[in-house]
Amino acid sequence: MGKILFFKWNAFMQEGIERGLQELGIEYDTFYYIFNDWEKDNEFVKIFQSYVMENHCKKYDTIFSVNYSPLISSVCMEFGIHYVSWVYDEPLHIRNKTSLKNSCNDIYFFDKMQCERYAKRGVNAHHMPLAADSFVFSEEGIEQIIKKRKSGKEQGVIPKEHINYDCDVSLVGKLYKSDYNYICTPLDQYLRGYLEGIIEAQKKVYGGCFIRDIVTSDLLAKLNNQYMKVSNGSFRVTKDEINFVLGTEVTGRERYMALALLQNRCNVHVYSDDTDERLDKVKFRGHIDYYTQMPKIFRASKINLNISLKLIETGIPLRILDVLGCGGFLLTNYQQELLEYFEPGMDLVIYNDMIDLVTKAEYYLKHDKERKTIAKNGYEKVKKLFNFKDKLLIMLR
Repeated sequence: MGKILFFKWNAFMQEGIERGLQELGIEYDTFYYIFNDWEKDNEFVKIFQSYVMENHCKKYDTIFSVNYSPLISSVCMEFGIHYVSWVYDEPLHIRNKTSLKNSCNDIYFFDKMQCERYAKRGVNAHHMPLAADSFVFSEEGIEQIIKKRKSGKEQGVIPKEHINYDCDVSLVGKLYKSDYNYICTPLDQYLRGYLEGIIEAQKKVYGGCFIRDIVTSDLLAKLNNQYMKVSNGSFRVTKDEINFVLGTEVTGRERYMALALLQNRCNVHVYSDDTDERLDKVKFRGHIDYYTQMPKIFRASKINLNISLKLIETGIPLRILDVLGCGGFLLTNYQQELLEYFEPGMDLVIYNDMIDLVTKAEYYLKHDKERKTIAKNGYEKVKKLFNFKDKLLIMLR
C-alpha cells in the first residue's frame, strides 16, 4: 500500500480515520482546507494543484476524503491519482453530479440504496457502513483532543469545565426547518394538497422512503410550470431539490412531534442551533462540539434519541454509531441495515411510531439496569463491527 494524502476539512470521523491509518501503519500526509463552494473554488484548485505538483516525489497512490469532492476528483483526474471518498451524507450536497463518473473515483456510500442508485448511473460506487472510534470518544481521548487544541495543533472548541449534561432524553441535531412553505406559496390548491399528501403518507412509514418514487417527471413539470409563471421564467426546481425539501419537512415534523410528546413526560434537552418556541418545556442547549462535548452528552443522557433524515433509505446514520460508540443508550427509528448488525432490545431499542416511541421512552426511564445493559451491549457491538481500521483496510487496499 502506497502513501496516502488525507484531505481534511471540518468533517466528522476524521480523528478516528487518522488513528485507523496509524494502527494500520499506512504512511500518510494531511492537507486541510475549507471550501468556499464545494463545486467552484478556484483558489482551492490552484493551491491543491500546486501542492500535488510540489510533492510529486512522494508519489501519493491515493487521495482520501470524508464525503465526495468534485474539485478533488478533477485534480486527481489531471494527475492520474486514485481518489477514494467515504460519504456520510444522504443526499449528496452537490448540484452537478457529472464528475461522479470520473475514472479515478472509488466512492463508498453508507446507504445501500444510495449506492445502488449511483452504480446504475455508471458511478464506481461501493457500499461501506460508517464507523466510530470508542477511544476518541473516551475521557482519555477527549483530553488528548483538548490538549492538541490548546497547543494550536488542531482547530476546534475548548469546552467550559463542569457542564452538567444530565437529562432524561436528549436529541443532538437539527430540527429541520425546511423550505416547504416557501415552495408551496406559488402553487395552486391542488398541487399544495398533493405535496401535503406525500408528506402525510411518508410520515406513517418508518424505515423506508418513497418520496423519490412519487416525485415523478410529470409532477415536476407541473410544479415548474407554475413556478415559471409566477417568476416570469426565473425560478424552477430540480427533482433532487423537491426530494430534499419534502424529506426534511417530514423529518422536521417527526422530530417536533417526538419532542412535543416527551416534553410533558420527562426532562428533554436538544443540542442544536435550532429552537422552537412551541416546545416551551424543552431545554435548548445550543451547538455542541462533536469530539469534546458530544460524547459526554451521550453518556450523561438516560436516553439518546435518533430520528433519521427520511431520505436515508436503508443505511445506518453516523449518529447511531456515535451514540453507541460513546456507550450511550439509543432509541431510534427503524433502518433496514440495522438488523444486519444489531439485535433490537439487546443492543439498542427501535420504535415503530410516535406512540411506541413515547411508550418505550417511559419504560426505559424506569428500568435503569436493563437500559444500562443494552447500552453496554451496543457499545461492544460497535467496537467489534464498526472500527475504522477494518473499514480503511478495505477502502484503501
